[in-house]
Order: sequence, then structure tokens, then C-alpha cells
Amino acid sequence: MKTAIESLQNLVPNLMETAVIPGVSLAIVQKDAVWQAQWGVTNATTRQPVTADTWFQAASLSKPVFAYAALQLALAGQLDLDTPLITYLSPAQQSSDLLFDHIVNDDRLQQITARHVLSHTPGFPNWAPQGETLKSSFTPGARFSYSGEGYQFLQRVVEQIVDQPAHDWIRATLLTPLGITDASFTGLKTNEQIAFGHDKAGQPGDFWEIDQMGAAYSLHCSAAAFAQFLVAVLRPSPLTNLLFSPQIQVNDNSSYAADWPNLAAPTNPRVGWGLGFGLQTGPDGEFFWHWGDNGTFKACTMGQIGAETAVAVFTNSQNGDALWQPILETIFATTDWPALDWLNG
Repeated sequence: MKTAIESLQNLVPNLMETAVIPGVSLAIVQKDAVWQAQWGVTNATTRQPVTADTWFQAASLSKPVFAYAALQLALAGQLDLDTPLITYLSPAQQSSDLLFDHIVNDDRLQQITARHVLSHTPGFPNWAPQGETLKSSFTPGARFSYSGEGYQFLQRVVEQIVDQPAHDWIRATLLTPLGITDASFTGLKTNEQIAFGHDKAGQPGDFWEIDQMGAAYSLHCSAAAFAQFLVAVLRPSPLTNLLFSPQIQVNDNSSYAADWPNLAAPTNPRVGWGLGFGLQTGPDGEFFWHWGDNGTFKACTMGQIGAETAVAVFTNSQNGDALWQPILETIFATTDWPALDWLNG
């Protein structure tokens, strides 16, 4: 790993310059040890440098953090992974035509479980069009279809179970016990510690002040904070057995595609999903992974199951994904990344 780290010190700045990426924060976990580095600026206009304490939008890296907390709830006996989520709601909600003002309460909705949500198989699109109702488009569990909406639904159900806002619950039950302080799903205001996103030309955008938690997208954190989470993820336990348990293979039909849901789209034999992370198999071993894309923030995490090694890469640029594969190749010494091939396909 020492050689890989030395290579990254030269590689990352060169990639940033070529791809017009203002700021990067990177953390590598090996067993319980964390190595962190950062390059560039939080804002191309102010030139405030990225530091070890800089917070980035984690985007969809929010999902595995929320999934981990939901699995804690399951292991505590408060959430059954295979019980329809609607049964955790009040009788008035269960009889409503629309759940939470926009989710169509039909026969498919009444089948959706936490397992379906965490494995992206509830039949929801990623996001429902603005102002439109949300409904399941195929039998839950039948196909993979990546969905932020599913996580938002599960968040609302969890709030009913724990009887408190999800951001308070996840801080008390996950972030604080892991010693994670540089992270939050909500309540963020602009300050020098938080990075600004940048477009493809390297121009900074407006700051996103988050006043409501989104389990699917709203986590802000430093790379070091996410690395603390990865330390827990790499430690074998009944929870990580669930987290990495294969549930479904992905397919080539994105929920953004004009023909979605195409139930005949072929599945990918090497890329699947567990209960919170994507899974990749191949001659170099088994990996867990996830990506984050909030437009002007791109993030990626990848870890080798059983090898006690993982990485998290945070960028404040629409071009940030240009870094991912070169960094992964350097750390894991392989060029075989079917998960990224699927994502970019």
C-alpha cells in the first residue's frame, strides 16, 4: 500500500488538472488504519484550500450509511426485512390512497419490504417526475431498478418506527457510536469548512443549504468521517453479512431510459446488489461499492470483501468521476472494474 500511496501523490494532481477538478479528498482504510490526503480548493473563486476537515456532498454514498443503520434496526428486532413496510404505518395511513401525499397505495406498494428497498427492487424509478405521484412499475423483488425514492420511503417508515426524525436517530445510533463528528444529513449552512460544487468548466455554483434529511442523497461529510464508517463496514459481523449478502443482479435498463421498465433487459453476471452496497465479483475477488452523483459533486467508495481494504473519493466537480478508475487501479492493482463499466454503460 505504501507504493500505491506514493503513486497517488503524483497521480491525483495530474488527473485534477487534466479533468478540471478543483478539489479532492481521499481516504484509504486498511484494517483499522486510515490514510487521508487532499488536494486543491473548496471554491475556485475564493481559493480556500481543501483540508482534512473539509466536508463534501456524499450524494448517494448516503444510501449505504442509512442502510447500515436500518440493518442495525433489523438486528435489534424493530424492523423485519421481509415484512411489508406499510404494516409499520398507522391504520389511517394504511387506508389512504396516497402515502406521504404522493406514493400510490396499490397492491404492489403493499408488498414492498425493507429488503426490496435496500436491494433496489421495489419497482420505483430513481425519482418520480416533479409534481407527479410515485408508484411501483413491476412486482417488487422481480428486477433491479436503482431508486432514491425507495430510500425516501424507507426513511419515512423508519421515522414512524423510532418515533423521531431520522437525522436524530441516525446520529444517536450510528454516527456518534462510531465517533463520527464531521458528518450530517441536515442543518448545513455555508461556511469555509464545506466545499462548493463546480460545473464542467470549473465554475462554482450556489451553496445547497439542506434543511431536510434525504436518506438517499443529503449526507455531507469529510473523507475521514466516511473512512470511520468504512472501518466498521470492513469489520466482519452479522450486520456486514447482511450488508454484503447478494440479493439481485443489476440489468442494463436505467430508470432514466425511455423504455423503462424494460423487463427483458439482460442482467449483468458480475455486478449485483446486496442490502445497501453494490457487489462486484471477478478473478481479483469480491468488492463492495457505491457511487454518488449530485451533479457538481461526484463521490465513489470501493472495498475488497475479506481483504480489509477500502477507499472513499470525494470531489467537488461535475468531472469528478474521471478520477475514480485510475485511483482504484492504483490502490487495488487491477484494471478489472465491471461495476464502473456497468455504471458508465
